[in-house]
Amino acid sequence: MREKVQQQALDSIKLYNYEGIVDVAPRVGKSKIAIDAMKTLKKKVLITAPFNSILDSWQAEFQKWGLEDKPDIINQRSLEKINLKDYDLIISDEIHTLSERQLGVLAGNKVLGFSGSIGSRTKLKLSDTLGINPIYTYSIDQAIKDGIISDYEINIIPCKLDNSIKYVPAGNKVTQFKVTEYNNYVYLTSMFEKFKQLGQGNAKFSFASKRANLIYKSNTKIQACKRLLKSLSRALIFTARTEVADLLGDKAYHSKIKENNLEHFINGDIDKLAVCEMSSMGITIPDLKVGVFHQMRSSEESAIQKVLRMCNWEDGETAQIYIFMYKDTQDEQWVSKAIEPFSKDRINFLTL
Repeated sequence: MREKVQQQALDSIKLYNYEGIVDVAPRVGKSKIAIDAMKTLKKKVLITAPFNSILDSWQAEFQKWGLEDKPDIINQRSLEKINLKDYDLIISDEIHTLSERQLGVLAGNKVLGFSGSIGSRTKLKLSDTLGINPIYTYSIDQAIKDGIISDYEINIIPCKLDNSIKYVPAGNKVTQFKVTEYNNYVYLTSMFEKFKQLGQGNAKFSFASKRANLIYKSNTKIQACKRLLKSLSRALIFTARTEVADLLGDKAYHSKIKENNLEHFINGDIDKLAVCEMSSMGITIPDLKVGVFHQMRSSEESAIQKVLRMCNWEDGETAQIYIFMYKDTQDEQWVSKAIEPFSKDRINFLTL
């Protein structure tokens, strides 16, 4: 089935004159599709990607699929440093990661974009800025049906900010005291709304940042996450702060830790690994079927990439995704936005 999808995508690329977005579920083989397209196009091509690890994988794919006339490849952060007019086609891998500035640099060039996790808002942005739209789509649901990736269940676990224990620092340098999680959230939200109404952007963002930090680090959700993890044998845990990652799982993997615990986790030496914003693109972790989100970002693309880390196909198995969120807070809005691309019939609400 994978080969059939790859051929359909290639046919669409040719039909639309090598310009547009190829939106296919992970595990389909985006690089194989792109390489097959390059083999039929005798022009100068540039490939861009967001991470050097992905650029390295492209070199291996060129060798694997026998591409003799190899294109130039660069990290998309370097787009401004080269003359794009020297190229007939720009292939953007993981096109959903392009920044506003990078989109501006690419505007006016012929672009063929690939993504396995592009959200609806990003599609509109790419249409507006680059004038490109999806030319071939192969959905996650279809990939599950065809046995390319495994099925999944998303289990959302609502929590409430604690209003009984006063442990959150508050006040100023002169007057310091402690309040509950709930009272601190109410105060920070009221100040955010106040400065939003006054149009004072700096103050508004300051209180938004403090509120986010409270959500990321407050004790109630950390303890609820720990209780769940005790019942799990192997899991990848996502959070938003390095100090929280250090509290969860057997080991953590982030910029402040020198040991490559991700590699140990991939090799099976670690059963529970807590990460912050690890690059989930281009990484396959064997025997991984459980993902725990202590904290989820509001990005659709980030959610898709991370959830599908757990969807390696093994007949009859279903990936289990657990998402903790603070009910009736900004956290609930972040989660709601992030899970928009996922089938509603695969989403459950649990009480632990």
